[in-house]
Amino acid sequence: MPLIDDDGSLLGVINVIDALVVGLLLVVVAAGVGLVVTGNSGGEPATAAEPNGDPETRYVTLELGSQPDYVADRLDENETAAIAGSDDNVSLTDVFVTAPAADGSQTVRVRAAVDGVAGGDTHDLDRFRVGGDPLRLGDSLRLDLGWHATNGTVTDLSTEGETLAIEPTTTVVDVELDNVDPNVADELGVNMSETARGETIATIESVEREPATVIIESDDGNIYEREHPRNERVTLTVELQTTAHERETGTRFRGDRLEAGTTIALDLDTTTVSGTVTDIE
Repeated sequence: MPLIDDDGSLLGVINVIDALVVGLLLVVVAAGVGLVVTGNSGGEPATAAEPNGDPETRYVTLELGSQPDYVADRLDENETAAIAGSDDNVSLTDVFVTAPAADGSQTVRVRAAVDGVAGGDTHDLDRFRVGGDPLRLGDSLRLDLGWHATNGTVTDLSTEGETLAIEPTTTVVDVELDNVDPNVADELGVNMSETARGETIATIESVEREPATVIIESDDGNIYEREHPRNERVTLTVELQTTAHERETGTRFRGDRLEAGTTIALDLDTTTVSGTVTDIE
């Protein structure tokens, strides 16, 4: 018997067209069953499972780096910023702007509240997720303030602490200026100061001058230290307006840690000088 006879029947029993229609119906039914199985009890398509854990608000410190005046002056507590690439936001709870350096640069640090999901992983390690992704120290967040967007690096993540816990302090240091032209040294005097944002951040308390030294080598290869014929070594005792950070060690000036060997620049009334911190009282 031929596979398809003269009447178009398959094996003399089923019409070929009818067989194709039945096969198509079976495919459609199978697809419908698949949709029902993958749907949830409400008939909606299944979605990815949320990370296990409990909703929680944590506080994050973000280093925004160097920012221009028009940004630093406008940042304020209670401002909300969107986390770029997600539907999540952070709410600023504290803002700190360092005093500008001699070149005008200033850095900004903010404290912010962020909502997420907290819970342990398979190794019982504490995990905090925002938008499904873990938030960790060193991560970078792109913040969209509406009027400005900037990147911030996570340097602290805590369950409490709305403020940055930064306290103003006063620190007296000796700053050594080497190989100074006498005309520049003549410009330096007691009570000269540097002002930033309307506040005095550095005041000279005393000035000591002595000849600068130079190292020379004789024709026979010996090394000698001799006084410079003109230039001077100047030591300034300076009172600095510094900050102490509860979550960090050490004292900071303009946001940078202050310690012996640190180089600082002072933009004084009539001149700008740069020297090395040799002593911290």
